[in-house]
Amino acid sequence: MQNSSPYAHGPGLKELSSAGSDRHLSPLQNRFYLAHLKDKSHPEHLLYHGLRELPSPFLLPDMEPALELLKEFVRDGKKILLFGDRDCDGVSSTGLLGGFLKKIHKGELILKTSNEEDYGLCPAAMEFVKKHKPDLLITLDFGTTNHVQIDELASLGIKVIVLDHHEIPERIPDCYLVSPKRKDSAYPNEKICTSVLALKFIQAYLYSSLEEFDRAVWIPDGNSLFSGYLIHRGKLLFQGDRQDLGGKFPFPISEQSHTFQSSYPEREWFYYEFLKYPALLEQYLQSFDLASLGTVSDMMPLYGENRIIVKEGCKTLSRLRKKESDHREGLYQLLQLVEMDEKKVTSKDLGWSLGPMINSAGRMNRTHVALDLLLEENPERAKVGARELQKLNEERRERTKRNLFKVDGFLKRKSERTQKPVLFCYEPDFEPGVSGIVATRLVEEYKKPVLFITPDHGHAKGSIRSYGKENVLNLLKKAESVFFQFGGHKEAGGFSLEVERIPELAKIVFDSAETWLQEEQKRSAEDRTESLISLDPTELNVKLFQELSVFEPFGHENPVPLISIKNAKIYHTKPMTDGKHVRFRILGAPESIQCLIWNRGKDFMETLSSVGSLDLWGSLEESTFRSKTSLQFVVSHFRPSENVSLEV
Repeated sequence: MQNSSPYAHGPGLKELSSAGSDRHLSPLQNRFYLAHLKDKSHPEHLLYHGLRELPSPFLLPDMEPALELLKEFVRDGKKILLFGDRDCDGVSSTGLLGGFLKKIHKGELILKTSNEEDYGLCPAAMEFVKKHKPDLLITLDFGTTNHVQIDELASLGIKVIVLDHHEIPERIPDCYLVSPKRKDSAYPNEKICTSVLALKFIQAYLYSSLEEFDRAVWIPDGNSLFSGYLIHRGKLLFQGDRQDLGGKFPFPISEQSHTFQSSYPEREWFYYEFLKYPALLEQYLQSFDLASLGTVSDMMPLYGENRIIVKEGCKTLSRLRKKESDHREGLYQLLQLVEMDEKKVTSKDLGWSLGPMINSAGRMNRTHVALDLLLEENPERAKVGARELQKLNEERRERTKRNLFKVDGFLKRKSERTQKPVLFCYEPDFEPGVSGIVATRLVEEYKKPVLFITPDHGHAKGSIRSYGKENVLNLLKKAESVFFQFGGHKEAGGFSLEVERIPELAKIVFDSAETWLQEEQKRSAEDRTESLISLDPTELNVKLFQELSVFEPFGHENPVPLISIKNAKIYHTKPMTDGKHVRFRILGAPESIQCLIWNRGKDFMETLSSVGSLDLWGSLEESTFRSKTSLQFVVSHFRPSENVSLEV
């Protein structure tokens, strides 16, 4: 077996060889790698892998029995209900698995995403399931905490499979729970979203149709006639001397020869077996589009496996947008409405354009619009559905604006709230559906964690967002007795409760906030502005951007490289949106590069009016407007050049 360097995995070698260094990385690229990815460099988190480095789906707990159950119900034409969460990951995973099952299942198939229901198997969701009484229920992006409800469904004769990536409670449901976070999971990466679990389920189903499914393979490692690997369904069962195998394994074993190019022979061989069946491989690769969309939208860390999935997903979406593939007509029509580079789809497009549009349907209590669009195959209906989703996204933006206007008045009346360590906002006239977006905007404005709550169908729903590295779930846990339900991720959470208990929640939050923040040890402002390199304005150019682009896709835990410019002379300022944002130029920078700052335009202009120059921290990004793509320097932090303390 060959021991590959971290810089020479699969397609990544060609990607990086252009950098020209003896390790395929330029000094600047190597500096970024050491600063942001080196601490994640145990094998599954290397700089770049090919598809042959993805772990087998059969390492996930309950994958094999869940697969056999699904195959049985498909074969017998029984009624199957897929029920997903309302967010982008829930809709994407439901659309992904639902689209696959539509092609192979001849019985009744019901596809549903939560709409006005609370999260999970709440009373309204249970009522829906009982009404339709499927033979098999598959929940996507929820179900891990619903052991009571799943026991009830089992008593009614309903089998349940849960695909979910949320935290594992003390008691898990008595069903097939496919989750990378289970303690008994052999899967090497627990930070994958439900859309990826749907991708894995599809891959396992496709592989189960092959003759290789029921047999193992022995592959000599080249060191001797007898030394090698025993691989079964992408799992390494044995490594060593073949004579030691004996009769340990109850399936037929064939022998093959193969020269491995990666550190994971079982992963590489599993992918190699798909290569022998181009039609199945194509179905597998087409599923990366929605898996990548869910990964970016659900803020999964973009290194290792997730980086591969998003990178390949962007390739699939790029082909779809150019009509080089026709596997998802509804998504194709949606891509035509999104402002992006005509040549490629990037992770930024997923996070800032496609993801929010899919999310908007759930926020406006019309998730079926997004799900129907992902499943639509008729071009004319897909065009109508894409425009309807675009309209919902516009309505979502208007609702967000109205809420921000209302919360501004609320905080003027209750200015003492802005002095608390955590911003807590609730008014009876706040509008539901966009609490997460509003909370995020308030975090940007007030530079602190935010809880934003609205009335919603007789009770209240809210969102919490972090400002720094604090884990917001730990704050919600202090008030768990108040909630109907709560959950999410460390950066973002959601909850529901009775309206009458909102004052009780506020008291718990205010009493706990300061201690909680201290416990979380939020990073200092200086840490947030540690730049990759300090440049002269003349060095901002396309070549620099291309050199750093090898680390795409950028996203959560794989940040866009931060660049600093000291003593920048600012001119030609152009405020936008009533001064909220500002476009400007830096003396010495190329005329082709626009500079801008989002959301802090007033602070920026006020600081600039009293000093001669600024120290800037920002990143080089591509921007597409009216089919024209340009390069811009987006400033995230600034301070007066003569002042060592950062303005935040």
